[in-house]
Amino acid sequence: ERRFRKETGLSPASWRRQAGLIGSIERLAAGEPVKSVAAAAGYASTSAFIAAFRARFGVTPGRYFDSR
Repeated sequence: ERRFRKETGLSPASWRRQAGLIGSIERLAAGEPVKSVAAAAGYASTSAFIAAFRARFGVTPGRYFDSR
């Protein structure tokens, strides 16, 4: 774990969360509903997923694609 943190700058748990959010972008881009993307990414609720997405990318999932 120390080596992982040294090489990535993140804990394994933080890296997994970030990877899950990045992976969710593909699913959202394919038109999958936010609710099912949130569940697949392991979030207990859609609102928790949206909050995490906003914290990471600065916008909600809907706004993310509006700005692209």
